[in-house]
Amino acid sequence: MGIRFRKSISLGKFFRLNLSKSGVSFGVGPPGLNVNIGPRGVRQTVGLPGTGVYYQESHQWPKTPQVAPAAIPGAESSPGIGWKVIGLGVLFVGMVVLFGGQSTTTESKQPATISKPAPSQSQPPVAPPKPDRPLTRDEVLELQTLLKKRGFNAGTPDGLIGPKTRAAAKAFARAHQIKDAQSELSLRVLDAARSH
Repeated sequence: MGIRFRKSISLGKFFRLNLSKSGVSFGVGPPGLNVNIGPRGVRQTVGLPGTGVYYQESHQWPKTPQVAPAAIPGAESSPGIGWKVIGLGVLFVGMVVLFGGQSTTTESKQPATISKPAPSQSQPPVAPPKPDRPLTRDEVLELQTLLKKRGFNAGTPDGLIGPKTRAAAKAFARAHQIKDAQSELSLRVLDAARSH
Protein backbone atom coordinates (compact mmCIF):
# COMPACT_ATOMS: atom_id res chain seq x y z
CA MET A 1 0.00 0.00 0.00
CA GLY A 2 1.57 3.27 -1.14
CA ILE A 3 1.33 6.75 0.30
CA ARG A 4 -1.65 8.71 -0.99
CA PHE A 5 -1.91 12.47 -1.16
CA ARG A 6 -4.91 14.67 -2.01
CA LYS A 7 -5.48 18.38 -1.44
CA SER A 8 -8.51 20.38 -2.63
CA ILE A 9 -8.26 24.17 -3.02
CA SER A 10 -11.47 26.18 -3.41
CA LEU A 11 -11.41 28.70 -6.28
CA GLY A 12 -14.88 30.09 -5.64
CA LYS A 13 -18.37 28.84 -4.99
CA PHE A 14 -18.38 26.16 -7.74
CA PHE A 15 -14.69 25.70 -8.67
CA ARG A 16 -11.98 23.57 -7.05
CA LEU A 17 -8.35 22.76 -7.86
CA ASN A 18 -7.41 19.23 -6.74
CA LEU A 19 -3.79 18.17 -6.16
CA SER A 20 -2.96 14.49 -5.85
CA LYS A 21 -0.24 11.95 -6.60
CA SER A 22 -1.67 11.36 -10.05
CA GLY A 23 -1.55 15.06 -10.96
CA VAL A 24 -3.66 18.20 -10.98
CA SER A 25 -7.41 18.07 -11.67
CA PHE A 26 -10.11 20.69 -11.92
CA GLY A 27 -13.53 20.29 -10.24
CA VAL A 28 -16.65 22.18 -11.31
CA GLY A 29 -20.17 22.19 -9.87
CA PRO A 30 -22.30 22.77 -6.76
CA PRO A 31 -22.73 20.21 -3.96
CA GLY A 32 -24.46 17.15 -5.34
CA LEU A 33 -23.30 17.69 -8.94
CA ASN A 34 -19.59 17.59 -9.72
CA VAL A 35 -17.53 17.27 -12.89
CA ASN A 36 -13.86 16.52 -12.28
CA ILE A 37 -11.42 16.97 -15.18
CA GLY A 38 -7.99 15.49 -14.65
CA PRO A 39 -5.08 13.72 -16.35
CA ARG A 40 -6.88 10.36 -16.34
CA GLY A 41 -10.12 11.65 -17.85
CA VAL A 42 -13.47 13.10 -16.79
CA ARG A 43 -15.46 11.90 -13.77
CA GLN A 44 -19.09 12.91 -13.24
CA THR A 45 -20.67 12.58 -9.80
CA VAL A 46 -24.36 13.12 -9.02
CA GLY A 47 -25.63 12.61 -5.48
CA LEU A 48 -27.71 13.80 -2.56
CA PRO A 49 -25.51 15.97 -0.30
CA GLY A 50 -25.24 14.72 3.28
CA THR A 51 -26.69 11.25 2.54
CA GLY A 52 -23.66 9.46 1.10
CA VAL A 53 -25.79 8.32 -1.87
CA TYR A 54 -24.25 9.17 -5.23
CA TYR A 55 -23.79 7.94 -8.79
CA GLN A 56 -20.41 8.20 -10.48
CA GLU A 57 -19.40 7.75 -14.10
CA SER A 58 -15.86 8.02 -15.50
CA HIS A 59 -14.58 8.53 -19.04
CA GLN A 60 -10.88 7.89 -19.74
CA TRP A 61 -8.93 10.00 -22.17
CA PRO A 62 -8.26 8.08 -25.40
CA LYS A 63 -4.71 6.68 -25.37
CA THR A 64 -4.41 6.28 -29.13
CA PRO A 65 -5.72 8.53 -31.90
CA GLN A 66 -9.26 7.63 -32.81
CA VAL A 67 -9.81 5.99 -36.16
CA ALA A 68 -12.48 7.49 -38.35
CA PRO A 69 -15.77 5.60 -37.87
CA ALA A 70 -15.94 4.84 -41.58
CA ALA A 71 -12.76 2.71 -41.34
CA ILE A 72 -14.36 0.30 -38.84
CA PRO A 73 -17.46 -1.40 -40.19
CA GLY A 74 -20.41 -1.29 -37.77
CA ALA A 75 -18.72 1.11 -35.35
CA GLU A 76 -20.96 3.67 -33.71
CA SER A 77 -20.16 7.31 -34.24
CA SER A 78 -19.25 8.56 -30.74
CA PRO A 79 -16.52 11.15 -31.29
CA GLY A 80 -14.91 12.55 -28.18
CA ILE A 81 -17.09 11.52 -25.21
CA GLY A 82 -14.68 13.35 -22.94
CA TRP A 83 -15.07 16.59 -24.89
CA LYS A 84 -18.86 16.27 -24.68
CA VAL A 85 -18.64 15.97 -20.92
CA ILE A 86 -16.28 18.94 -20.72
CA GLY A 87 -18.62 20.97 -22.91
CA LEU A 88 -21.62 20.07 -20.75
CA GLY A 89 -19.68 20.93 -17.60
CA VAL A 90 -18.62 24.33 -18.96
CA LEU A 91 -22.17 25.01 -20.16
CA PHE A 92 -23.59 24.13 -16.75
CA VAL A 93 -21.07 26.34 -14.93
CA GLY A 94 -21.77 29.19 -17.31
CA MET A 95 -25.51 28.95 -16.67
CA VAL A 96 -24.99 28.83 -12.90
CA VAL A 97 -22.70 31.87 -12.99
CA LEU A 98 -24.97 33.76 -15.40
CA PHE A 99 -28.32 33.16 -13.67
CA GLY A 100 -26.95 33.01 -10.12
CA GLY A 101 -25.09 36.30 -10.63
CA GLN A 102 -28.14 38.01 -12.11
CA SER A 103 -30.42 37.06 -9.25
CA THR A 104 -27.88 38.30 -6.69
CA THR A 105 -27.39 41.56 -8.58
CA THR A 106 -31.11 42.11 -8.96
CA GLU A 107 -31.73 41.51 -5.27
CA SER A 108 -28.94 43.85 -4.23
CA LYS A 109 -30.17 46.68 -6.46
CA GLN A 110 -33.73 46.58 -5.17
CA PRO A 111 -34.24 49.02 -2.33
CA ALA A 112 -35.39 47.60 0.94
CA THR A 113 -39.11 48.07 1.34
CA ILE A 114 -39.95 49.88 4.53
CA SER A 115 -43.52 49.55 5.63
CA LYS A 116 -44.91 52.98 6.25
CA PRO A 117 -47.67 53.49 8.74
CA ALA A 118 -51.02 54.37 7.25
CA PRO A 119 -51.49 58.12 7.10
CA SER A 120 -53.70 59.20 9.92
CA GLN A 121 -56.72 61.19 8.92
CA SER A 122 -56.52 64.71 10.25
CA GLN A 123 -59.56 64.74 12.50
CA PRO A 124 -59.59 66.59 15.75
CA PRO A 125 -59.70 64.30 18.77
CA VAL A 126 -63.21 63.77 20.01
CA ALA A 127 -63.58 64.41 23.71
CA PRO A 128 -65.66 61.83 25.54
CA PRO A 129 -69.08 63.16 26.55
CA LYS A 130 -69.43 64.47 30.06
CA PRO A 131 -71.48 62.31 32.39
CA ASP A 132 -75.05 63.57 32.61
CA ARG A 133 -76.77 64.21 35.93
CA PRO A 134 -79.64 66.20 37.42
CA LEU A 135 -79.02 69.89 38.15
CA THR A 136 -78.37 71.40 41.54
CA ARG A 137 -80.45 74.39 42.68
CA ASP A 138 -77.71 76.86 41.66
CA GLU A 139 -77.50 75.18 38.22
CA VAL A 140 -81.32 75.38 37.85
CA LEU A 141 -81.08 79.10 38.61
CA GLU A 142 -78.35 79.48 35.96
CA LEU A 143 -80.41 77.49 33.42
CA GLN A 144 -83.51 79.65 34.09
CA THR A 145 -81.44 82.80 33.50
CA LEU A 146 -79.90 81.45 30.28
CA LEU A 147 -83.24 80.22 28.93
CA LYS A 148 -84.76 83.66 29.50
CA LYS A 149 -81.85 85.24 27.56
CA ARG A 150 -82.39 82.74 24.72
CA GLY A 151 -86.08 83.61 24.44
CA PHE A 152 -87.61 80.72 26.37
CA ASN A 153 -89.97 81.73 29.20
CA ALA A 154 -88.79 79.77 32.25
CA GLY A 155 -90.60 82.02 34.76
CA THR A 156 -88.83 83.96 37.50
CA PRO A 157 -85.23 82.72 38.02
CA ASP A 158 -85.42 81.32 41.57
CA GLY A 159 -83.62 77.94 41.33
CA LEU A 160 -86.87 76.04 41.81
CA ILE A 161 -88.21 73.62 39.21
CA GLY A 162 -91.72 74.60 38.26
CA PRO A 163 -93.96 73.85 35.27
CA LYS A 164 -92.69 76.93 33.31
CA THR A 165 -89.03 76.02 33.91
CA ARG A 166 -89.66 72.42 32.85
CA ALA A 167 -91.60 73.41 29.71
CA ALA A 168 -88.97 76.01 28.69
CA ALA A 169 -86.12 73.51 29.18
CA LYS A 170 -88.02 70.88 27.17
CA ALA A 171 -88.65 73.34 24.33
CA PHE A 172 -84.96 74.37 24.32
CA ALA A 173 -83.79 70.73 24.23
CA ARG A 174 -86.18 69.97 21.33
CA ALA A 175 -85.09 73.10 19.41
CA HIS A 176 -81.39 72.19 19.72
CA GLN A 177 -81.97 68.43 19.23
CA ILE A 178 -80.51 67.35 22.57
CA LYS A 179 -81.62 63.72 22.61
CA ASP A 180 -79.09 62.03 24.89
CA ALA A 181 -79.93 64.00 28.06
CA GLN A 182 -81.35 62.21 31.10
CA SER A 183 -84.12 64.79 31.30
CA GLU A 184 -84.82 68.33 30.17
CA LEU A 185 -83.29 69.54 33.43
CA SER A 186 -79.90 67.86 33.27
CA LEU A 187 -76.29 68.94 32.95
CA ARG A 188 -76.23 68.41 29.16
CA VAL A 189 -79.10 70.79 28.65
CA LEU A 190 -77.32 73.37 30.84
CA ASP A 191 -74.06 72.93 28.88
CA ALA A 192 -75.96 73.40 25.60
CA ALA A 193 -77.58 76.58 26.98
CA ARG A 194 -74.16 77.88 28.00
CA SER A 195 -72.69 77.32 24.52
CA HIS A 196 -75.60 78.69 22.46
